[in-house]
Amino acid sequence: MVDNQAKKLNEKWLLLANLAANTGHAMIWPVTTLHMTLSLGQTLTTSGIVLLVAALMNMLGSFIAGQLFDRWKPYPALLIATAIAFLSVGTLFFFNGWPVFAILIWSTSIGLGSVTTLLNAYATTVTGKNTRVIFNNMYIVLNVGVVLGTLVVGYLFDYGFSWLMLIAATLYLTLGVVVAIFFNVDTSPISEEVPLEEEEENKTVLADDVPVEPAKVIQGERPKLKITPLLVWIAAFLLLMYLSYMLWETVMATYMHRIGISTAHYANLWVLNGITIIVFQKMISNWANKRNYAISVIAGGLIFASSFFLMLFVSEFWQIVLVFELLTVGEMLASPQVPAWVAQVTPRDVSGQAQGFVGMMISMGRMLGPVYGGIMLDHGWFAGLFLSVFVGMVLVNIGLFAIARSKKA
Repeated sequence: MVDNQAKKLNEKWLLLANLAANTGHAMIWPVTTLHMTLSLGQTLTTSGIVLLVAALMNMLGSFIAGQLFDRWKPYPALLIATAIAFLSVGTLFFFNGWPVFAILIWSTSIGLGSVTTLLNAYATTVTGKNTRVIFNNMYIVLNVGVVLGTLVVGYLFDYGFSWLMLIAATLYLTLGVVVAIFFNVDTSPISEEVPLEEEEENKTVLADDVPVEPAKVIQGERPKLKITPLLVWIAAFLLLMYLSYMLWETVMATYMHRIGISTAHYANLWVLNGITIIVFQKMISNWANKRNYAISVIAGGLIFASSFFLMLFVSEFWQIVLVFELLTVGEMLASPQVPAWVAQVTPRDVSGQAQGFVGMMISMGRMLGPVYGGIMLDHGWFAGLFLSVFVGMVLVNIGLFAIARSKKA
């Protein structure tokens, strides 16, 4: 009998698990606000509060999963997280009225937050490739899942919310099978293999991604993640970026419905987003991988922010498409680089906590975004909503640039 613990995780199974998880994910969040406002008769503010608590549960799941990965056993932790997601979404097939819908969305969020963090932590243990390349591949697969999930939502939503949950539950069952068979592997920390030419080029720019030594642990104590000033600014960046991004996943669906744009058109917007990422991510990641993390993340953040400023001047669907494509370019530059950056600047023996930290900041942005957007749009403050997130993103990018330069100094 082969001892699976002697093996490292094969990247193809990591990517397959990521595809199943994110296709299911893409079938839940875009319809949550639509189901609550159109089917259950709730306000945007109420929907925002439900999503706030869901993001809080997602953040709790990320925190617990990070601790379990470093301090317990990653394999059973991922099995349990997958089971929580599967059982919660499966129950939504039978019970999706008010208020049981909100309760099940919250329990689903704990499972999904845990799954995302654990898959990212597993990604840091894959050998044979640079961590940055692995996270880029994860990001591409994530967006394949977004395209598939959103297509299903766009064309099946009118046939009933329950059928979407049945398909999503099947995906989480598939995830569970993949995890059960292929994820019982060695997850001990590894040293990142960086190609020589990339390492030399990185020395010419901001010196913020110097490999760190393993955390020194006193006998009897468990390793703990140390929150540095750089991590604080990365946290602020993630929080604001995903707060802004959540506006598109939640309140914009209802806003576009109000101005006469169909659910299918909204779904097509996300399909275009995913196709753009699938087609151009390799080219953009090749550019980003030859540069320091700070350069690619900040450049992406500023492009991302500019899309919200331009939203102040759009009035037709084709203009929304162009602005959304600009947002997508910023997302492609920044989003896959951040977890790899965090993995680079933190010790390998706290990789679970480090990726849990990333997941928690993303969840916090997701928690605040729907409530903030719902309140602003319920009052008709559309321009103020997009101007405020633009200003916030610019300020955070300036702070991130300053801390990266100070590290070089």
